[in-house]
This record gives sequence, structure tokens and C-alpha cells, in this order.
Amino acid sequence: MTPTDRPGTGRRKQRRAPGVDYADTIATHRGDTTGLTRRWTFLVPSAYAAGGIARTVFTTANTLAERGHDVRILTLGRSSAEPKFRLDPRVELVALQDRYDPANPGKPRRATKNDPQADPALRELDRAESRLVDGAKKTFSALVDRLLREQLEGRPPGVVVSTRPEFAVAAALWSDPGSVLLHQEHLSFVPRPEPLRAALRDLALGRGPARPIDALLTLTEADHERWTDYLGDTSVAPWLRTGVIPNPTPFQVGEPAPLENKVVIAAGRLTAQKGFERLVDAWTPLATSHPDWQLRIYGDGQRWDDLNAQVAAADVGDRILMGGVTDQLESELANSSIYAMSSRYEGLPMVLLEALSKGVPPVSFDCPEGPRQLIDDGVNGLLVPEGDVPALTAGLRRLMDDAELRRRLGVRALDTARDYEAPAVADRWIALAEEILADR
Repeated sequence: MTPTDRPGTGRRKQRRAPGVDYADTIATHRGDTTGLTRRWTFLVPSAYAAGGIARTVFTTANTLAERGHDVRILTLGRSSAEPKFRLDPRVELVALQDRYDPANPGKPRRATKNDPQADPALRELDRAESRLVDGAKKTFSALVDRLLREQLEGRPPGVVVSTRPEFAVAAALWSDPGSVLLHQEHLSFVPRPEPLRAALRDLALGRGPARPIDALLTLTEADHERWTDYLGDTSVAPWLRTGVIPNPTPFQVGEPAPLENKVVIAAGRLTAQKGFERLVDAWTPLATSHPDWQLRIYGDGQRWDDLNAQVAAADVGDRILMGGVTDQLESELANSSIYAMSSRYEGLPMVLLEALSKGVPPVSFDCPEGPRQLIDDGVNGLLVPEGDVPALTAGLRRLMDDAELRRRLGVRALDTARDYEAPAVADRWIALAEEILADR
């Protein structure tokens, strides 16, 4: 966390943002806390994208709104007419920048820094680096800092839930000091860059000019242990809570899928993290040995062209379907028989939880960190060693060949999913916020 440049660190000097005051951070008054735990603000990077963070936050926000809570979601930008996921109309969705172009809905407007029609001062702000956190993502800039501050300041105290370190710093600097600040890490500890880890540690332990956060939460027990070790002696921060609050499943947990269709399904962003090229490699021999089965991959992303080329080179005909983005994932899961996960790392993978909620047994690499929290090997799914493509092939083949095993694992998958139903997870959020407020 670097409100000002510190000498002697060896970092390149950040470009100072014109017109943004980073020193004046915290109001001197405490707002009226009446009804505080019934006012919620969630900070989400991409609420208009088909990502896991958006889906899990929308599910929690919808549940809170149904209970009469005042819920608002702040996101960096609007890139489409509507979000990809259902949002209760009582939830206020605020985009810091509107890049949706109705005249060209398939192509968002240019970023402010690259828009010759934008105000020159705003272009300059957007070209200047965010000063919230060293190593902030490029989606953050000095302009984003200013817009975040405008949205956070002046709001009555409430519960503010951040989902990235940059958001956590902004909430600590600019939210009403009476607010309860909860940070939930959606990325596993291991791939989180060290400068961003350090920023969260400073916030958790009360170091620096910003007020401390009240809780640092993870999606998995393993990540909770890693963060506990990383934080060190937390006796210096008696206010701090750490713990696990998992993602809720957005799907109703009901009767198990029939598991009769010869379909293996996978879904997610087509990025290096998700490792779909490993899944295609694992499937290629199965396309020959089990020609009546089909692998369906749903999603879009930067590796779309590469994956399509890989599928074409595999020459397996229609036994691999690249389905693009679908708004019918629930029905697609219900009409499949196996879920395949090939990720290199995960937090608590939403799509895996969604598969479990339909009683679809998964086969997954044992990557850090989420799959092993959700999958009990041989009980509700199969885990294979991380990166072992032949083992993934063997795991898929085992379930493809054994209908009774699929049904048995599917029943237990439903049992697992019930622990992650949205009302139960929302209860945990509310209880934590009320406990923190009561102890003040």
C-alpha cells in the first residue's frame, strides 16, 4: 500500500496522478451506525463478465436483497447492456465507467486513456498509475482511484465487501469509518503477487495510513492456513477476524441429474489458468475409444483461437464441441453425466460447485486449492494428480465406463452442495458483520 512513494525500495517511480489527493484519506467523524448491517456494498472487478466473482457476489447480493437488505455492487466498468447473470432489481449496480456502446454492442468503447474524444484531464488521469497498491492490475488507474473515492465517500456506514486487494485499500481509505470492512480473497494465496499480499497484510495488521480491515476471509481452509502463517503474530491486531466463507451455489440443489447422456462438460474463461488445452489432450484418446461420447467446453477468452486450432488438429470431429458462452449452463449441466476440471489453480471454483449442485460427479486435477475442498476422492468425485494428463484421461474413462459409480458419486455430490446453498452462506456473512459491530 503506497499512498506516497517510499525511497530506497528499488521500485520504479510511479507516475503521480494529477488532481488526486492520496494523503487526505480518512474522515474525522463516525457516521450513524443505525441499521449498518442491513446496508451492503460489494466491490467487484467485472460485474458484466461471465466470471466466478460476479456470479458468487450476485448470488449473495440477491439473497440479501430478498431479505430486505439495501445492497449495492460497485464494478470497474460496464461493457454490455446487461450483466451475464441474473441480478435482483432491488440491487443497485454501479459501474465506475460506462464503456457500452449501443450502436456497436459487440465492441466496448475505448478506455478513457485511449479515447481521443475524452476530456484531456481524464485521459491523463487514466494514463497515470493507480497508487492504491504496488502491482495493481492495469484495470486500475488514477482515474479509477478517483471514481472509487467518489462512490465510497459520503455513503452512510455499512458493510463493505472487497474482492481484490486494490478494492480493500480503497474501502479502508474512503469508506465511512463506521463501516465494517470485510475482504474476501477469491484468488488462491499461491498465485497472488507478493506486493498485493503485502498490501492486505498491512491492512489486516493496521499498518499504514488507512484504517484496518475487520476481517480477511478465504474460500478454502488451505488458503486460510497459508494466510494465517503469512500474517504472523496477529495479537497486534486484536480486532482482526480471519476465517473461511465459501462461495454459494447459484443453482437450487434438487434431484440429481439422470447422468444418462454421454456428455462430459467443462466451463470457464478460456485462459491459461483454466488449462483447457490439457483437457483437450486428455480427451483425444477417449474420442477414439468412446466415439459415442462428447466433450462440451463452454466459455470465451483469450485462448479461444488457440483452443479451436488444437481441437481441429486433434481431428476428432464433433466429439469436442466448443460451445462459447452459454446462459443455459444449469440445463447443460443437468443434461451431462461428468464434469471435467483441468485448472492449474483455483480459489473455490463456482462452476465445480454448480456441477455438484446438479449431482454431476466431477473429475479434476488436484490443483491448488479449491477442488480438494469440494471433492472427496472416490466419494463425490475423482481427484487426479495435478498436471498428470494421462491420469485425467483414466479418471474420465473410469466414470464413462461405470454408470453405477457415476450415480453413487452424484448422490454424494448433492449432499456436498447443500452446505453451500445461498441462504446458509448469507447467514454467515450477516453473523460475521453483526459480531464485529457488537464487539466494537
